[in-house]
Amino acid sequence: MKNTLVNDGSLLAKISKYILLALPLSFVGVTMDNDLWFTINHGRYILEHGFTNIEPFTVHEGLAFSFEKWLTCITFYKVYDWFGKVGMFFFILLIFVIIIWLFYRLCLLFSGNNENMSVLFTCVNMCFLGYNYIRTRPQIFSYVFLLAELLCLEKYARTGDIKKLYPLPLLALLYMQFHSTMLPIFFIMILPYLCDFGWFRLLGVEGSKYKKWPLLAAFAACAAASLINPYGIRSFVYLINSLNDGGLLSNINEVKRSGIWDLLDCSGAVLGCQLVYIVLRFTRKEKFPLRYFFILAGTFAMALYGIRNNAFMILMGGAVCAFELRTVATGYNFVPVVKKLAAAGALISMLWCVFYPGYDIMHSTYAWKAMDAFKEMHPDTNVRLYTDFNCGSYAEWLGYRCYADPRAEVFLKSINGKEDILAEVWDSMHSRITAAEMQEKYGFDYWLVQEDRSMDYQLRYKSDYKLLLHEDGYKVYEYIKND
Repeated sequence: MKNTLVNDGSLLAKISKYILLALPLSFVGVTMDNDLWFTINHGRYILEHGFTNIEPFTVHEGLAFSFEKWLTCITFYKVYDWFGKVGMFFFILLIFVIIIWLFYRLCLLFSGNNENMSVLFTCVNMCFLGYNYIRTRPQIFSYVFLLAELLCLEKYARTGDIKKLYPLPLLALLYMQFHSTMLPIFFIMILPYLCDFGWFRLLGVEGSKYKKWPLLAAFAACAAASLINPYGIRSFVYLINSLNDGGLLSNINEVKRSGIWDLLDCSGAVLGCQLVYIVLRFTRKEKFPLRYFFILAGTFAMALYGIRNNAFMILMGGAVCAFELRTVATGYNFVPVVKKLAAAGALISMLWCVFYPGYDIMHSTYAWKAMDAFKEMHPDTNVRLYTDFNCGSYAEWLGYRCYADPRAEVFLKSINGKEDILAEVWDSMHSRITAAEMQEKYGFDYWLVQEDRSMDYQLRYKSDYKLLLHEDGYKVYEYIKND
């Protein structure tokens, strides 16, 4: 029987569910992610020049290249072009609303329509997701497709109705266009349902007896659909090729291995529920489906493998946790909670208006003030500009050809077919390669460097370099060859 919210007849009681489900929207950072700039730069290039197989934005020549996430690039570019920075922020919120609603529907499904628990659990988990992972990045579309996929798979497992699997090839097709580099996760999510063997019985976990051949057929159809993209099989294996990085990607924070504090910070609610599951599993008489165990174990292992994978534990692992919490919060009255949240929200809003009137939506973009000043001084973009890993994205958006940018995989030999430039990027940022060696190899006209870092110390005392500007912790040096 459906466990509905306590309703005292007031308007507040009727809309309390929606207020709580909307609460996570306030946890999304009001910033433009640094990676946004190369994303919309790609979208602009595709619309103006079409697709290319050679990397067109850096000083490096002949790098093999493909526009992964091409439909995200175009979508973000058009939103930014039409509505600007504020429009981008509200577009991200719109996608987050879809994510919240899909997660809520999954919680209802897994919990047997426990509406109270589903609202509370969705609210808490989506606050973690919104604070840590809802950004102007392609991953937001991945979350939509993965939640929709899990909804289809679970409905099939419960009903045996093959029609529930019909949307999967379309989801795979869209996933490939919006975020192809993470498409393997889509296929990984089918595996727990394929491996839910009916004969399995152990420690309160048991398999299910629904037919597996429709899942195999859906898997094959999804694989075929994902090949429909501008680069064919090349995009399909992009992530696999990028794993052959020789450890170079380990320097990037989001792909580093997770520690216990990372798990608590980014996905504490789900981690807590998983621990509760371990305790409760031995006390419950009702069997725990084998596919749920695989999803929990798999997403937990993914979270340990890389910090950015915590999002998958929050979403898929979190939805499965709703099965264990299906008897929680029955008959709970949300009205007092909503009143307190409304009062707290009003206070926070007033404090925000008083203390943060000059908050800038660009503050997560590296060196943007220095690059804007440089653009004003030197509007001719036909120059070669040194930038470190973080600063190249915005500079390339402004039209300059740069040395490096945050597209880490582009600088791997396994992807570009030429050279592990990423190793050189790290070496240049940590004084293992000198500025003189870099100047001789690339012939830079200008250098954008962070103040009081390796390259700044090397350039500031050399007569061949002139300090052109100093803005917000960054400097631009002009190379002046002394004859």
